[in-house]
Amino acid sequence: MPEDNAPKPFGTPLNDLLTTNEAAVLTGHPATVLMTFRNRRNNTKYKNAGPDYVKIGTAVFYERSVIEAYNAKRAGA
Repeated sequence: MPEDNAPKPFGTPLNDLLTTNEAAVLTGHPATVLMTFRNRRNNTKYKNAGPDYVKIGTAVFYERSVIEAYNAKRAGA
């Protein structure tokens, strides 16, 4: 078998990034609640409000694995 010395990709594949609306469907929160969580994380002492998110330029995305972990945490609470 030939060795595969090609560099391995890192980070989250683009198909695993969710828009705010897609994340809202999976979490059961309205998109406006997710926006509120982002504002609270950025502007106040509530650094753990809502799921983590990623910004690419001005666009906001949520990693599918982060949403799944967030939902699991909420279900266990």
